Amino acid sequence: MTHHIDNRQTQRNAKPTYEVASHCKKNGIDKSEARKIVQMLGRFASRHELEVNAPPRKPKFRY
Repeated sequence: MTHHIDNRQTQRNAKPTYEVASHCKKNGIDKSEARKIVQMLGRFASRHELEVNAPPRKPKFRY
């Protein structure tokens, strides 16, 4: 799926987007949760969207 983007319509300081699947893999999110996030956000999303929609992390305790 490709789109033509007119250069006059883009912003100069556009926020970077990240690939959702690689972000989930890097942060240890299991495959079922990653599939839900991809369905909700699409293949690419901003960092804020990824952090807000990520499942809560399990605490790591040291004894």
